[in-house]
Amino acid sequence: MHALRELVSIVTKQKLRAASLLTVKALQPGPLSMRLYDLVAESKVENDDQAMAILYPGEQRNVSYLRIKKSLRDYLVQMLLVIDLNLPHYNARQKAYFECYKKWGAIKLLLGKNAHLTTLELADEVLRSALRFDFIDLALDMVRTMRLYYGSIEGNLKKYDQYGKQVHHLQEVFRFENLAEELYTDLVIRFVNDKSTKREVPKVARTYFNRLDDALNKYDSYRLHFTGRLIEIIIYTSVNDYANTIDICDKAIRFFDAKDYVANVPLQAFLYQEMVCYVQLRDFPRGRKAADRGLKLLEQGSFNWFKYQELLLLLSFHAREYQEAYQIYKTTVKHRRFNGLPDGIKQTWKIFEAYLFYLIQVGRIKPDDPETVISRIRIMRFLNDVPLFSKDRRGMNIPILNFHILYLILTKEHDVVIDRMKAIQKYSSRYLKKDDNYRSNCFIKMLLEMPDAGFHRTAVIRHADKYVKMLKRMPLDFANQSHDIELIPYEDLWQMALDSLDNTIYKPKARKGK
Repeated sequence: MHALRELVSIVTKQKLRAASLLTVKALQPGPLSMRLYDLVAESKVENDDQAMAILYPGEQRNVSYLRIKKSLRDYLVQMLLVIDLNLPHYNARQKAYFECYKKWGAIKLLLGKNAHLTTLELADEVLRSALRFDFIDLALDMVRTMRLYYGSIEGNLKKYDQYGKQVHHLQEVFRFENLAEELYTDLVIRFVNDKSTKREVPKVARTYFNRLDDALNKYDSYRLHFTGRLIEIIIYTSVNDYANTIDICDKAIRFFDAKDYVANVPLQAFLYQEMVCYVQLRDFPRGRKAADRGLKLLEQGSFNWFKYQELLLLLSFHAREYQEAYQIYKTTVKHRRFNGLPDGIKQTWKIFEAYLFYLIQVGRIKPDDPETVISRIRIMRFLNDVPLFSKDRRGMNIPILNFHILYLILTKEHDVVIDRMKAIQKYSSRYLKKDDNYRSNCFIKMLLEMPDAGFHRTAVIRHADKYVKMLKRMPLDFANQSHDIELIPYEDLWQMALDSLDNTIYKPKARKGK
């Protein structure tokens, strides 16, 4: 159903109506298939079981349903080649991509019919566009087609040699493009749904980048420079070297800015990486500038738009622009496409909601409509509703754990805090090491001093002083941890936690039966 929903979102009713004037009625699937199209287009069904129940009420017609579903899918795939995919918001490269691949399909059909002259005309057009917009795989296919024609059919030695040289050049570029893509993918797969630091990554990334360095200096390929520079960035982002990361991002942005077309995707990616650096450096003005430029390149509601919003909210947290963070949160979760995001992304926003709720409770945010946007009931449910990172012991579990402790302290549920101390101490000693999340370890130890000091503000300050000094000796921009673990700098959270205490010693309540 997900694949069908994706096709329906592209081949819209409006486009189908326009295209139907050019197509033969016999190509259209049966009425049940078109009814299934309407159900999906109008969001009346979420899965195959719901669709089958409507189309075949009271019957289990699995085979029949799968047949009409396949018929609809095949029809929509055919219509992709008829409808106009050049939407107004597409840039020149995106439009060229669709146009080139439509012609590429026609070329393959014409070759099957031995229509060589028409093939040559189209291949020449595709080649010129492919070279301009760095579609190296497509350009290689076109010059191979031309080399074969001039060598085996027309016998034109000059053109055979000309296209033969292009084949060899493009094959080499294509080889490095594929190598860079493979090496980059091998690196990023190490981070999927796991925010903990990987100590071996910098060394591996450096080894991979060295295999590409000469090619990066020799060729100006879009794909090669995109994935190659991303690998180079990983060398430094994996150890939180923000100065070098920003330098590489600037180098990559200059490279893609020099193209005679707008390279949306690479520019978005490198601007995003710069924002990550500015989060850790707490540089809101430059981070906001990078975000503003990146957001102009994005369609609102796209997956990358949501990722930019996520990072912009983090930037606001780190720069103490809490009211701005609240506005970003509202804009994002109210977007009509928010509920369609992957669960891992939505759960990250639940964590954001929890911290915004805490900031409201401690007076750092003045909400305009708190119970609609950020609900206390949802926050309580949140503590048992974040399963995806449950095995990520050194990653996103950390901000969840911190929020829970901070909220219990704020609401003066001291006995509950005391009950959790053993589990928290065990967690800290087992999962938080100096080499990985040193700052998180320091902060948790600071919080653990509160029960021993009877939640007495002055006593807590005195007891926790050792760990506060340890935290200060490892500032955020030098810490070896993922940028999105420490949502709000621990120094700021500690001050908020202290502000929620008073100078009264708390004595635990006597337990029944003891």
